[in-house]
Amino acid sequence: MPWRWLGMDEMTLLRDLRAGIPQPDRGRLAAGRRNLLKAARGQDEARRARSGRRLAAVGSAAAIGAVAVVSGQIGTKGEEPGFVPVARPAYITQPGSAAQFLEQAADAIARRPVPAPRQDRWVYVKEAEANATDQEHRGVRERESWTRYADPALEQGRAGDDHSPREQYRFLAGLPHDVNAVKAKARAFCPGDGHESRTQHEFRALKVLARSYPAPPEGLATVYRALATLPGIKAARATDVLGRDAIAIFLPGNGQGDLREEFLIDPRTYVYTGSRWIAQSDRKDPRANAGDRWRKGDVIIDDSVKDVALVARRNERP
Repeated sequence: MPWRWLGMDEMTLLRDLRAGIPQPDRGRLAAGRRNLLKAARGQDEARRARSGRRLAAVGSAAAIGAVAVVSGQIGTKGEEPGFVPVARPAYITQPGSAAQFLEQAADAIARRPVPAPRQDRWVYVKEAEANATDQEHRGVRERESWTRYADPALEQGRAGDDHSPREQYRFLAGLPHDVNAVKAKARAFCPGDGHESRTQHEFRALKVLARSYPAPPEGLATVYRALATLPGIKAARATDVLGRDAIAIFLPGNGQGDLREEFLIDPRTYVYTGSRWIAQSDRKDPRANAGDRWRKGDVIIDDSVKDVALVARRNERP
């Protein structure tokens, strides 16, 4: 997987998925995904949260089990007419495996060289995504985006809880080693809205930081160690929408209404490689459109990062 540093910048969780519509501004939710989370959570707009080698190459990851993980859009006999989920995973996890994997990942990340991004750079991201709620555009589609590394409009609270890549880099570089202090700082950096438990808030905030690009190695490693201490944290083998091996990190019972977010880590490089939303219960309202009905276990949205890099200017590709 062609990662050039250690992670990626905080990306808006919900983006425009319809062809022909320009990429939305950073920090804004696209209508299609907003409607999905509105249905799941019952609010006008959900909060954002903002490869593959064989798993046998990873020591502790071998203790993490999963079965029947299918990637790519599939159909199943007997399901509601017109609905095609992205995939239907089934997991087997072992207690303690997530903490073990995250600690190993932290040790590996901490040994990486420290990046020195220039202030005039842009962060280029190429992604592949499948969205089961978009019944007009089924299958996997790609998109590209460019974000200024140093963007004052996204700093010092000017964009709410959205942050520029530079601000996230500096935040990570200044983190203490004490994981409890790290979790407290993460909660302040990504404020809550009163709808989460403390553990859920910390999980969401630490996920945002784990996606930072570029990232100082020690800071990113500290975020992984803080994640490893969260009560109930789980990990499972997974296959992303591109068919690559990954480790899915998730908190059971956590998410937006009926949907739980998992974020994926490359088991070889230990960097963030994507995220996906899993249905936690059946949604079979006969009055709803096909794209708003699903079954427990369906992968509703699956994002995978194909490439990320620092480039000299907007619209430049590595």
